[in-house]
Amino acid sequence: MFLKFVHTTYCNAAIFAGLLFFFMGYFIRRFPPKSTKSWYGYRSFLSTRNPEMWHAANQEAAYMSRRVGLILILTGVACALIFDRQTDWFMYITIGAVVAGTMYMVGYTEWQLSQHFDNEGRERPGDQD
Repeated sequence: MFLKFVHTTYCNAAIFAGLLFFFMGYFIRRFPPKSTKSWYGYRSFLSTRNPEMWHAANQEAAYMSRRVGLILILTGVACALIFDRQTDWFMYITIGAVVAGTMYMVGYTEWQLSQHFDNEGRERPGDQD
């Protein structure tokens, strides 16, 4: 029974990664990491500069992760309905969507950090909430 599911089109990278991204975003939003020493959280060069950037990066990454996860789930289900078997194009589309979604989430989060913080890690004037 398990092997039968593995060979169906509903067993694809976009659905699995989408669920992972969605729950990861929910988890980080619900239980934000307290510091850069936490075992989870959005880690990059910019996000670990100071606590304010760490908090902003994790908040933005959690938001984008949930959005990207939902889009990946919808892409995976659409591919499962369109394709009748796991062909090469099926793999290219589902895995490509995961790679593109990951790159978008990271790129957008880093861009937001660079827009709201200066080179020293201080919040830019006018960006305070």
